[in-house]
Amino acid sequence: MNLETANVNGSVVEFYTLLREMRGISLVAEKMHNLLCALQQKPQLSFDAQKLLYIYLSLQEDGNTRIPLNAELLYSKWEQKWNGLVVQHQEPCPSAEVFLPIIRKGVEDLAAGKYTQIIGEGATPLRLQQTPQCAYLISAKHLEDKNHIESIFKSGFFKESPLDSTAIPQAKEFVHGLLREGSPIRFDDRQAEVIARGVSQNLIITGGPGTGKTTVIGFLLWKLFASDADYLNWNLYMAAPSGKAADRLAESMDDTLREISAAARDKNPRFVEKLAKASSYTLHRLLKYSVSKGGFTFNSGNPLPEKSIYIIDEASMIDISLFAAFLQALPPSGNFKLFILGDPNQLPSVDAGAVLGNILEFDRNFVVKLIRSNRFNDDSKIGVLAGKIQRGEEVAFEGVSFDAHAPYWEATDSVHQLDLDQGQTLSRKEELNAVESLVRKWTKKFYAPLMDFASAVDPAMPSDKVTPEQRAIREKLWSVANQARILSAERRGNRGVETLNRMVAEALGQNASSRFVGQILIFNRNQNEFKLYNGDTGIVVKSELHEQYFLMLKKQSEYVFYPLSYFAEDCLEPSFAITIHKSQGSGYPNIMMFLPTRKGHPLLNRQILYTGITRTKKQSLTIIATPKTFKSACETVIERDTGIEL
Repeated sequence: MNLETANVNGSVVEFYTLLREMRGISLVAEKMHNLLCALQQKPQLSFDAQKLLYIYLSLQEDGNTRIPLNAELLYSKWEQKWNGLVVQHQEPCPSAEVFLPIIRKGVEDLAAGKYTQIIGEGATPLRLQQTPQCAYLISAKHLEDKNHIESIFKSGFFKESPLDSTAIPQAKEFVHGLLREGSPIRFDDRQAEVIARGVSQNLIITGGPGTGKTTVIGFLLWKLFASDADYLNWNLYMAAPSGKAADRLAESMDDTLREISAAARDKNPRFVEKLAKASSYTLHRLLKYSVSKGGFTFNSGNPLPEKSIYIIDEASMIDISLFAAFLQALPPSGNFKLFILGDPNQLPSVDAGAVLGNILEFDRNFVVKLIRSNRFNDDSKIGVLAGKIQRGEEVAFEGVSFDAHAPYWEATDSVHQLDLDQGQTLSRKEELNAVESLVRKWTKKFYAPLMDFASAVDPAMPSDKVTPEQRAIREKLWSVANQARILSAERRGNRGVETLNRMVAEALGQNASSRFVGQILIFNRNQNEFKLYNGDTGIVVKSELHEQYFLMLKKQSEYVFYPLSYFAEDCLEPSFAITIHKSQGSGYPNIMMFLPTRKGHPLLNRQILYTGITRTKKQSLTIIATPKTFKSACETVIERDTGIEL
């Protein structure tokens, strides 16, 4: 299709083909569209109505649960998406304005109430949701999910309670009395508020990276056990939307125990056992998803166990349907404790909805917002930058050209802003050369040592016979592998992770299409039989005894080795560079982040920028952008229409 001459006023097939050519809609959407058209027989859908349904399905794939049936509001939303698609294409494309007449006619047609076989009450797949602002088109499933979430929050499970003036000082005193000598932990008022409220309330605890969300949960559990010994007999379920996040939540309990004094641990061995043996689950595993049933085993008709403590982490990543399914499965008696953790400023869920952010729009005292970062102090350059971007303040980008001889990444808490373009339009070859020069320097600094350390690891050594020297080598290898990461908003292109990983491999003198010792790999899908999950990272080592490659991973403070032959080749990919989406929930001392090069790119937004910056742990942050693209990222906010009202 010639995009420049594409006619949006042509046939419905041509309209869909244009959206596909622009990568603005999926093949699944076509099947859903055809199903809706088949269901609506009398009268049949007009061409404008059919085209508007494609716009609805396209926006739904961006995470919106509904679209306004108001032409101006809908056009504003579609214009932003369409312009983002246009900037990703080299050839001329139709402007967003050509869609406005279609949107006006389509909105009028769908809102008229004549397509009752697909839009209405009862068994129709789509509904009209009336609001004071306008009517919305929403799927029956998403409307049901929205209503369930609203109902649960209004039911009293999350109650608002006053707090006694002495509660926060007493909570601080309680935590202080548990700490080992020399512990760096010092609770502020908001962290202490979690302890004070959590004894009697179910809570939502929010805050950025390093604000202590999981740390405070460990001490809250200890307080619950101390306040009522019966809680020791309750089930403790810790869950997250991904296996990686769930494992990290369980590991945080070990971190809590390390900060508690030996005297307190010796006095309360059952507390220690309860935290040390805490199991973690993905939400799907907690709810027991059944393929044969096509749904969850635990649901409103078969609720989760009573007398249980549920801790849910990374709530910003939970889509509306999974959020609703979990809340519906809670025991209707209310005889449970629930603590939900998340950062609404990070990237929302892959699927529809931005539930956590939507809920936090309503001021409720069952929400405790943690502010102080333990990762960055008040005058930290990285912390100050992250804070300004989070608050939407103006931030200047003073990008300098890259100097291959300059001493980058040496100072602690350093921020480097690099502009490879310097106001010029680089050819593809010039851009690749500039990026490659930067990647070579980064590789020499951070990744080159991996080869020697990985070569010294012996995966064939029995776990009960690991020597101190071998243990030290493994620790060093893991530390080096996790001291730095390259992030990019994009997978493809000159600055995408596929190109960046190839450049790193070549800088290491390796074939990018083959596995090699010292290569960092990441799983791109779950390996449930091994309890390995999408996002888990390992390092390639080689057993001379077995003459084969192994993947070394760290699980709950122990190093484990799996033959690479156990895994399908396409379930692992290089991760010297990873997408910013993939980095969510991780952290590295040194981060180098590439932003999209075109203003208006859909991945050039504040949530992407904030998430990338806050992956940095205290050492160095390098941002590759231009003043225009950085400004665009700061000013563009992902706004999903979820529609929850509390």
